[in-house]
Amino acid sequence: MNDFGGYNQVWAEHFDHTGPTRTTVAVHQLPHPHLLIEIQAVAVAPADAPTRKE
Repeated sequence: MNDFGGYNQVWAEHFDHTGPTRTTVAVHQLPHPHLLIEIQAVAVAPADAPTRKE
């Protein structure tokens, strides 16, 4: 939570009050010592969006 101000500032550079929604939870420690933040997202691609072939 010590980094929330910076996190919130970057979020506001990309989004406004209309969203996306978000939830912030403070945890004691993430699974790896180099991780500072974990983000989970859900995205929807338009049906006519080009597909990527690998």
